[in-house]
Amino acid sequence: MYHLRTTLADRAYYGWFVVVACFLASVVVFGTTYAFSVFYDPFVHAFHGSSTLLAVVFGVQTALIYASGVGVSRVVSTHGPRRVAAWSSLLLFAGLVGTAFAHAYLTLLLAFGVVAAVGMAGLYNVSYATLPRWFERRRGTATGLASAGLGVGLVVIPPGTDALIRAFGWRSAVLALAGFVAILSVVVVALFADRPSEVGADPSVEFPNGRATDGGDGESGRNVRAVVTSAPFLVVLAGWTMVFSPLYVVLGHVVRHTAESGLGRATGVLSIAVIGVTTTAARVVVGPASDRIGRPRTFVACSVLLGSATIAVAYAPTPPVLLATVAVFGIGYAGCGGLIGAVTADLFGERSLNALFAVLSLSFGIAGLISPPLAGFWFEQAGTYTPVFLSFGVVGILGGGLVATGVRLTA
Repeated sequence: MYHLRTTLADRAYYGWFVVVACFLASVVVFGTTYAFSVFYDPFVHAFHGSSTLLAVVFGVQTALIYASGVGVSRVVSTHGPRRVAAWSSLLLFAGLVGTAFAHAYLTLLLAFGVVAAVGMAGLYNVSYATLPRWFERRRGTATGLASAGLGVGLVVIPPGTDALIRAFGWRSAVLALAGFVAILSVVVVALFADRPSEVGADPSVEFPNGRATDGGDGESGRNVRAVVTSAPFLVVLAGWTMVFSPLYVVLGHVVRHTAESGLGRATGVLSIAVIGVTTTAARVVVGPASDRIGRPRTFVACSVLLGSATIAVAYAPTPPVLLATVAVFGIGYAGCGGLIGAVTADLFGERSLNALFAVLSLSFGIAGLISPPLAGFWFEQAGTYTPVFLSFGVVGILGGGLVATGVRLTA
């Protein structure tokens, strides 16, 4: 594998091959976690649980993906991103296999909600926090392209697993997903490199004015604590939590929303694919555009678009209108989700990036733990998702305002 990487490094700047690895890791992580929406009803029937109880599995998984990132960042600083990617892939595979053979709710919670989540946490951290160390001049372009794997995962995995569920049952669908994850993970690990010097790459093409580090954390814990306890960091953390709350509500509940509102379950499954297509295409455009107009500014604008589209989902009267609405949602998601690593580096620097990114990613864990179960409980009480999507959309817009405040504080 070392010979493969050095050979590729002789042909082009190796950072672009790391982009490919991060792209595939994003496919694995987000395609798998967002496939929960198509497993939702089968899980409810198989484990005889309520909507709220099964939403807890998704909430715990989401929370652990981001909450365990703080611990993952320490392992990355010791052993490097490539080893963490390998270990994380094995954990994710084991968690999916355990899910396929689960016959009790607690087993499902442990396998899909905990073991698989820790595996996803490692892949997520290295795929989003590694690239800013390889790119500066085209940082938005690189992170945008890599994060487009999220959209591809949404397009491929949820519809594919839904078809497998209908044809062979949910257990076979989970095993097939585990096999798919294993194949992509092998490619991820083969291509990953911890730093430019490891493969003989010249980083001056991206850092013409020099760089502070060659991929190490290089900053003391005391300085990290100073950053994460600063007012700008805390404001951005709160803003991200609010911005991404409607994301988890829509992706976790849109299939059930369309089924219950008369728009049809198939419309909900298709809407996830539409989000995947639009967010993939938009990230290819938004990333390069953000390099020109400003990455934090682009993030804020897209967060407002994401919240507004969530409100529109609540009132979509027909399947075509809903699909058009979620397409706009996907564009907003492109700017928010695609630029998180780049915005972290832009606002708070490259040093200790894995640690800073992991702490900021706690916002996703908080949003993912609270929002889906709250949305499920609210739906059970109200009998409709309309007030749910409306309220969370407003929260997302207000979160964009907080992020804008944090950006001004760092200026």
